[in-house]
Amino acid sequence: MKILFKCLLGLTLLAAAACVTINIYFPAEELRGAADKIVEEVWGERAAPQPAPQPPAGEKGSLRRLLPGPATAHAAQDINVSTPEIRAVKEAMKQRSDKLFPYLDSGHVGIGADGLLKVRATEGLDLRGRGEVNRLVSEENADRQRLYREIARANGFPERVQEVQSIFADSWRDNAAADWHLEQADGSWQRK
Repeated sequence: MKILFKCLLGLTLLAAAACVTINIYFPAEELRGAADKIVEEVWGERAAPQPAPQPPAGEKGSLRRLLPGPATAHAAQDINVSTPEIRAVKEAMKQRSDKLFPYLDSGHVGIGADGLLKVRATEGLDLRGRGEVNRLVSEENADRQRLYREIARANGFPERVQEVQSIFADSWRDNAAADWHLEQADGSWQRK
């Protein structure tokens, strides 16, 4: 009986060590790279350089690497950001950016915590300027949301638009020029 139990236990451990789990996952890292590239394309030279990504802490000598166990293989996914719709939205945003920069520089417009633009203040703007800033922010936000929906749809995860927007929000904020206003989680504003 003991021999049978030991054999079964040994076979179970061997089977567990040989298992490979294949996960179809949300390609957050690939999307992050695509988001940074799109922000750089839209904002041109205004986009701040990105720091090099750091390897995850604790990976090198972790116990997980020493013990046998199931491995996880991820199905790689290339992010498609070159559909006609995406190209059209990027071009519209790029054309609008030169008109938005003065308002971002002056602090009239800031980048919200959700990555969308927000009118922070209208003091010092005449009626025409107020109308223009509101129109530009509205058009930009509509295009950003259209971009996120199209990227999610083109890559087979249309139900994950919020995650796409969250990743882009980080890219817009990370690439903001010095002295632009960024909304904090509590709703307050802080200069970058």
